[in-house]
Amino acid sequence: MINRAIGVLRGKVANAMSHAPPPPKPAAEMNIVEITQYNKIPSQISYDRWWLFTWFVMVPVTIATGINAWIVENEHLSHEPPEYIPYDHLTQRSRPYPWKDGKRSLFHHERYNPIPGEGYSWKPLKEDDE
Repeated sequence: MINRAIGVLRGKVANAMSHAPPPPKPAAEMNIVEITQYNKIPSQISYDRWWLFTWFVMVPVTIATGINAWIVENEHLSHEPPEYIPYDHLTQRSRPYPWKDGKRSLFHHERYNPIPGEGYSWKPLKEDDE
């Protein structure tokens, strides 16, 4: 089974590296069946190139990006949010939001988004020193 997979992969790589051959005769002399058969060659080459690109470039890049985002986000979540400073230009509201108490946005997070005029509603748990 491994040999079969390696053989298919070799075929795709060889096909992706090839170029379409010149047409067997001028297009004016070819009938529709010959034109259709000839046009399948470049499309198969393109298909194999994109197949290889997807599995050997995009999938590893996507996995590496996900791992990087996970590491950076865990580092970011490990510290407390900054102290709340009530800047007027950051808390301007022309009217209250139509849900809850009107101060929290639709995607409000208790730990990371302060409530205008009040500050953070999330309080860290403090360990008791005994």
